[in-house]
Amino acid sequence: MRGRLLTVALTLLFLGIGLTVVVAGGASATPAAETTAPADGELSGELPEIDGALASEHDVIQPCAAEPPDDFSDPDGETDEVIGWVEGYWYNEPLDLAIDDGLDEDELEKLSARTAARFEAMRCITVDDGLPPVEIMDREQFQENQEQEFAAVGEEERLFDNAKMATLLMVDTETDSIDVRQQDRGDRVGGYYDFIANEIVVISENPDSLLIDEEILAHELGHAIQDQQFNLSQYERPTVDKDKGKLGVIEGDVHLIEHEYLRACEADLWDEPCITQDDAPGAAGEPPSWELYFKDFQPYSDGPNFVEHIYESGDGWESVNDLYDEMPDSALYTVYPEKFGEIETVDVEVPDESTDEWERITIEDQLTGEELAADTIGVSGITGVFAGPDPRSESVLSIQQLVNQDPTNPQNYAHDETEGWRGDSLVAYSTDEENKAAVWQLEWASEADAEPFVESYGEALEIHGGEAVDGDGNIYEIGTDTFEMAAAIEHEGETVTIVTAPTVDDLDDVHQGLGVDTETTDDATDTEGDDADADGAGFGVIIAAIAALTVGLLARRTN
Repeated sequence: MRGRLLTVALTLLFLGIGLTVVVAGGASATPAAETTAPADGELSGELPEIDGALASEHDVIQPCAAEPPDDFSDPDGETDEVIGWVEGYWYNEPLDLAIDDGLDEDELEKLSARTAARFEAMRCITVDDGLPPVEIMDREQFQENQEQEFAAVGEEERLFDNAKMATLLMVDTETDSIDVRQQDRGDRVGGYYDFIANEIVVISENPDSLLIDEEILAHELGHAIQDQQFNLSQYERPTVDKDKGKLGVIEGDVHLIEHEYLRACEADLWDEPCITQDDAPGAAGEPPSWELYFKDFQPYSDGPNFVEHIYESGDGWESVNDLYDEMPDSALYTVYPEKFGEIETVDVEVPDESTDEWERITIEDQLTGEELAADTIGVSGITGVFAGPDPRSESVLSIQQLVNQDPTNPQNYAHDETEGWRGDSLVAYSTDEENKAAVWQLEWASEADAEPFVESYGEALEIHGGEAVDGDGNIYEIGTDTFEMAAAIEHEGETVTIVTAPTVDDLDDVHQGLGVDTETTDDATDTEGDDADADGAGFGVIIAAIAALTVGLLARRTN
């Protein structure tokens, strides 16, 4: 059963149509909630240190928590509703663990129980069905497992994902986007909660010593408690945008507690120091795609801020609990909390205007039997498009625009290019395994709201080596060592349509309703002729690909 679900989840995931529950995007079928360490690059130099000047334990322990007895004896009677006590341990009970050489199995169980008790006391929800076992896995073994699972991706899913990722400028046309996803996941996942197998796996560089980071353990135990309370497998997340919206609550809820947990640890709030191993799990290196990284990190960055907004503007944790009955279905709301409940998104349908040569790619959902043919990218992906190829040196959005000086909300997704977004749909086409194309149609609040996106997309194409080959700058062509693609940008009122194809001649065959004149490109190219060749720039318009996966929860810490 689990193997079949994993295969289905991967299918949905790579399509960009499904996500991993809790942490890594995945449709309702995806069984894991993951914590992924962010890249160890110099994004902003270093993120600011946590301000750990807590006044007392009561700054993090909620009034809902029971008061432990002086001798830490077990509570009398039924314990299901006792908040702050789990499987024999209170949230502030000393464990006296010998951690110089790592933990043994008994010590790991004790630490898990106390960590879960602390999560209860900070979040006001309880463990109702026992704690899942915790496994420490070698990263090399995890990477081997990923290689096997990613090998199950079908050809149609692979075609769709490659076409999409190129259009979103996330992966070039000479690189398999599935390979990029596999590398990203294998290098960056720090742990995950598997709700099908009911177990937690923490990735470590030294699993023999059971090295573990208490903060990551709290995160994954939080997901297990969250699943017991709210049944995380119930949420369908069929597109990138819906996934990011719901993950904003799922990840934001747990990440907010994780942040407070870390503050308490760094302020030496507890009577006993928190267990933090600098080399467990190992720090991830630079991501294979910065665009993919920014797209996938959005729920972990904006989620805590959104959950805190709901907490403070409503009735505390009761209002947060209510979110699980009415989840935000778009990342628009977690990036812009004031729009939640006030602004409606738009469903976009892209008409099939292709010639007989091009066939729209559809994928069958093996769980429902339904055909999936389109993905919605949303504001997380749009930010990702403009964050590469390297935000530290070359991108539309600068590192100053992308990074906040706020450890609970470290990255910024609120830009002129995203504020007016109201909906989009991306469909993919192919003639064979080599020729892939896509149509990405976006709707905006007004014609003026669409203009920053249009301008920035053209700039992004140029950064990736693209050159305008028509007089109006609506058609681009790219021909670098890694990218070979043509792109057309049509802006009409509140609607923007982007078409990508192998060549300029293919653009109109992929989308015959294209409102730009592809027949003028030869003359426009000839007038620039020798000058363009002399510059060595060649042709280059990469209309890029924003990935649609979310497979790897991005936890905040790298160590």
